[in-house]
Amino acid sequence: MSYSNCKDKLTATIEKRNEELSVKLVDILREKLRNHYTAYFDEIDVQYDRIFGSKPINYGDFDLIFYTKETNELFLIEAKFFSDSLNNSGIISDYEKLYKTDGYYDHCRRRYDLVLSEPQKMETFIGAQKSVKAHFLFVSSKPLDIEFQDDDGVVSFPCLSIFDKYLEGKLIVDENDSIMRPTHVI
Repeated sequence: MSYSNCKDKLTATIEKRNEELSVKLVDILREKLRNHYTAYFDEIDVQYDRIFGSKPINYGDFDLIFYTKETNELFLIEAKFFSDSLNNSGIISDYEKLYKTDGYYDHCRRRYDLVLSEPQKMETFIGAQKSVKAHFLFVSSKPLDIEFQDDDGVVSFPCLSIFDKYLEGKLIVDENDSIMRPTHVI
């Protein structure tokens, strides 16, 4: 994708393939969640308006919503496949897609902020009781050279290769040996 910013057949084909692989990534993450938990609610591609009703802006869809009553945990996942960047230009392109204005992160964050501002609607939608422990995740296909959480600690950025460790509570913070598995009670 780094050779041109123009839409041509090659870039369109690569973009389409990346979208297909993002769908596959969601399937893999869903299977991993099912291997660790019994699903009470488990849906993919959930449009925001099914939960929150019509809003002045389009918040898009949640790639995966997974809720387990066993531990009263809700996993909200935005999943993106990033192609293997073979050079610096490709890496820069990946980060531009993630962080440009209205990029992947902005869209993801707006949905999570909506959940935080209207938690009762999400609880009703998934059939949960109060005090749900929510995981606001942006899961990538490969490790990204970024902090594990955004600046205010709402969105966490695990990659596929460490997702099982995240679920099992085996990710350790180097500085203090604490477990890295942030949740927000909604």
